[in-house]
Amino acid sequence: MTAVLAGVGIDAERIERFARLAAGAPRWRHVFSPGEAEHLAAQPRAEIAFCAAFCCKEALLKALGERYPFTECECRFQPGSVEPGIALSTALQERFALAGARVRFHGRFPDERGECVVEAHLLRGWNGAGGTPGSPPAAGATTLSRLETLAIADVDAERDAIVARDFSPAEIADLGRRRVQSLAGSLALKRALIALWGEAGFAPVAPREIEIAHRPSGAPHVAAMPPGLPGALVSIAHTRTWAYGLAVLPPPGDCR
Repeated sequence: MTAVLAGVGIDAERIERFARLAAGAPRWRHVFSPGEAEHLAAQPRAEIAFCAAFCCKEALLKALGERYPFTECECRFQPGSVEPGIALSTALQERFALAGARVRFHGRFPDERGECVVEAHLLRGWNGAGGTPGSPPAAGATTLSRLETLAIADVDAERDAIVARDFSPAEIADLGRRRVQSLAGSLALKRALIALWGEAGFAPVAPREIEIAHRPSGAPHVAAMPPGLPGALVSIAHTRTWAYGLAVLPPPGDCR
């Protein structure tokens, strides 16, 4: 049995939210385990370490599509690491039949935007032979992934034009009274999908040809797209100032 990509998630947070933790405020015991918190506090620029670890847990939640106790996922972030080490508890792996997970830290955003951005790739199906929990074997096939970002202020300034040009009436009805951040997130995801399919060799499509809908949990999914295009795993995150859309095309044969 081999590991297959079963879900993806992305999360973004403002680093300033975690400054008090870095300064020694009481740790969030329902979020960080004691050993994890001690490790994060010892890192240079500990506020980034706490923020990145929190993003890791939130991104995994989105990839799972279900809530879990955050202390069952430990992130041992270290500066300069693109793929921070994570450890999933045995209980978490067994409860969701997980082979493991990989996370990616986008290192340019802390200094550029004051934000941490982390994506999680969830794997299922591996029998564990020759490995350790939370550390699946290297994938044998290439996974195409694309992240697109948009400034909330830019979308807000052109909101009417964007709605008319890039969104269907069904999408606008689905968004309802959601804030401009949600509109920006959906547009960022559309652009990520278009870039992803282009990288895979498919003909260009227009944003309006893709319909993004949201499940009751708020998770996005592709409700409609031009025929002949492969399905993708998707996720959205946003802060007050930036929106992030992630689209991932699993290797052939991976379940979704």
